[in-house]
Amino acid sequence: MSDTRYRQLLFLYVALVVAAVAAMFVPGGYSAELADAFANEPDAWLMRSFWLQLAILAPLLVAWIFGLVGLFFFKWWGRTLSTYSTIAGLLVYPFMSPSLSSGLESTLFEAHTLLWGALLALAYFSPVSVRFGR
Repeated sequence: MSDTRYRQLLFLYVALVVAAVAAMFVPGGYSAELADAFANEPDAWLMRSFWLQLAILAPLLVAWIFGLVGLFFFKWWGRTLSTYSTIAGLLVYPFMSPSLSSGLESTLFEAHTLLWGALLALAYFSPVSVRFGR
């Protein structure tokens, strides 16, 4: 794995994230009945308070962005920050409300999640990992 190839995978990851978020706004991914049923689902306690969401999710977003930048420049803290922010995000997931997504959204989200795991694994267990040394 070369440095250039690793950075290309990072760019692909960011493109998949952007595409997945954009796919959320594409109409017609599911029926109106399903959308109505989803709208009637109760929110989880975390989603009821905007300020609580902001207090938890904003630092995770900032850590994710800084972690990406650190991975791009092969900084040791970027690898560590990306790992810890991933773990923190996984710990928050069970407290989120249910979600509804189209097939396109699901595909893009799965692809970017798998690529993220591969990027973290490569950062620790490939020839590129030497570049992250202190």
